[in-house]
Amino acid sequence: MKLTVCILAILAMTAFASDPRLNVLARGDARLLVDDYNEMWAYPGTIGDYQFAQISSEYAYEGWDLGWFGGVKQMGNATWGGTHNHNGYLLEALYHGGDFGIIVGLDYSSNILQADSSLMDEFDFGLSFGTEVNFLGRENDLAIGGAYNSTTYSIDTVDTKNSVFAGGISIRGDNEDALVNLFPIMSVGFISTSEESSPVDETIIAVDFGGGVNKMFTPSTRFIAGIFIGLENTSFSVDSGTAPDSEMDIDILDISLGAEQQILNWLYLRGGADMVTDYVKQGDADAVISSRYSDSYGIGFAIGNFELDAEISDVFLHDGPYIVSGNSNGFMSNLSCSYYF
Repeated sequence: MKLTVCILAILAMTAFASDPRLNVLARGDARLLVDDYNEMWAYPGTIGDYQFAQISSEYAYEGWDLGWFGGVKQMGNATWGGTHNHNGYLLEALYHGGDFGIIVGLDYSSNILQADSSLMDEFDFGLSFGTEVNFLGRENDLAIGGAYNSTTYSIDTVDTKNSVFAGGISIRGDNEDALVNLFPIMSVGFISTSEESSPVDETIIAVDFGGGVNKMFTPSTRFIAGIFIGLENTSFSVDSGTAPDSEMDIDILDISLGAEQQILNWLYLRGGADMVTDYVKQGDADAVISSRYSDSYGIGFAIGNFELDAEISDVFLHDGPYIVSGNSNGFMSNLSCSYYF
């Protein structure tokens, strides 16, 4: 598991929706984005900088599925917004009051499981607060987030409840005049899992530190880069026999790169890549050091206040279209349409 994913999950509201720009340019890390509405999911104090409406879709095995839709709009001296089906929440409410921003997420579902005909009730709540603070002699974006998940399984008259708590804090320096304009970026948090059906409770503590670049190096070229080191420690409350009682995952080096090039007034091409080298040790077992690499590509169209962004499908890139591979590989894996007020 990439440590960045755990760090962002801890911040409760950080963007996990399949946004093409986020996935390609920042490799899923909204902390590396500026002048892009995705940054407000990592740092709600920036909500007031954006006004837009969006609808997105993602390609699944049997065709296109509706992703999320919503928008943000300034009304009087405040900025308000709402989303549906975003970041795992049925509904989100967004507010920016000038000096701070808040995002609240709620979700509830009740389903009958076919395996044992049990009833599963699931409730999710997330809260993220963001503002600007003075740190190291400059203004910095600060985010504090928390989340709670409760899942209850009911079979006849017996109820089993599982709970997950998460909380974290992140700070990002933003110095436009510096070459490394996003420095420092520091995040720390925890995830605690308790399951009545299991004697083992799990606690994850994660921290990372790094910096990034997000700049227009020419009027038509944007370059994004991030470099992080981090630590994720997982501990279990009960020694479960031969299973390890702890696991440590150290990101020795996590590097991500992204670029966006404007080809025409209405056409943009994007590409991004990341490489992670990590050290993993489970209990008394020997440590394992491994490296992983991935890349992705996208395309964007801008006409007036409308923008259409797409992430090109990995299968299409690797195997080609139907005429080449004989498979009906879709050209796009994620698609979003935005209107900026």
